[in-house]
This record gives sequence, structure tokens and C-alpha cells, in this order.
Amino acid sequence: MESKNDVLDRIDLIPELDFKSIDHIAIAVHDIEQAVQFYTQILNFKVKRRLKIEGKATGMLSAELEHNDIKFVLVEGTEPESQVSRLIQNYGPGIAHIALEVECVETALNTLKAKGLAFDTNVIKGSGLIQAFSSRDPNSGMSFELIQRTGEEGFLPENIQQLFDQLEQSDAF
Repeated sequence: MESKNDVLDRIDLIPELDFKSIDHIAIAVHDIEQAVQFYTQILNFKVKRRLKIEGKATGMLSAELEHNDIKFVLVEGTEPESQVSRLIQNYGPGIAHIALEVECVETALNTLKAKGLAFDTNVIKGSGLIQAFSSRDPNSGMSFELIQRTGEEGFLPENIQQLFDQLEQSDAF
């Protein structure tokens, strides 16, 4: 059996992460229209895009909002079984995940896995956008998205579809 010092020595050999910035914060909401109204009329954010994504069994509505360099993505589940609806049932409305921009998603994912962080998805690759989503921390309920942008400024429906498909397969939310 490995001692605590052996584990700490091994962790010291893992490369350090270099997060570039917070790309966006995803917020799970009960009512997307009410949330959009609050963020646009009260906080002065602008809606950049809206999407409706359908998985094999569930779906999600989203609204991408921006003000200066601050980006929020509001998400609402379309059925009680959807990942977003289940997230709200288990953790309440609020932060669904924080997206951390990295130089290379695969390198960051491997580094975090070596440090013990589990992931609910594999690396999701799209045109100009690469992502991976961590499992939720059982203590805080927080999930992190690793994101690498190579041209895409928003979010690609095909990436979100891959995310939904992988989360449905792993029964994660």
C-alpha cells in the first residue's frame, strides 16, 4: 500500500497547470426567460446566442450572455430527467460549472487526472473548440470545464450534442 509521502512525491512530479483565464461561467436556472430578463435588464448583459440541444432522452435550452469580457451561459433543462434539471434537483440553481481556459485540454486533463480529479467526459473536439468536463466535487458540487479555443468564440451545437451524449451515457449531470 502506498504511503501518504509516496503519493505526495508522485504529485510533485506532475506538471503544473497554467490556467489562462475563466472563459465563462455556466449557470443552471429554473426559468431561462426570467433569467435572461434579469441578466439583460438589470445587469446590462447582451444575449449573444440561444440554443436548444436535445440529447437522446433529454434536452437543454441555453443563452450565451456577455458584458465586456465577462461571459455567462444560462442553462435550463427541458424535462425533469435532463442533466440540468437533475443538477438543480441535487444542488439547486446556480453555478453549473466554471470553464477554465487552458493551452491544451488533453495535457490539462491528463495532469488533473494524475492528481485524482475524475472526468465525466472524454475530450470533445469541434471546429475551433476543444473541451472536457470534470466530475462534480462531492464537497462543493462544483464541476470544471477545460476549454481550448482555436477560433470559435461561442459554443458549437455539435460540441454541446457530444457533451449531452457523453453525460447521458455516464448518467452524469
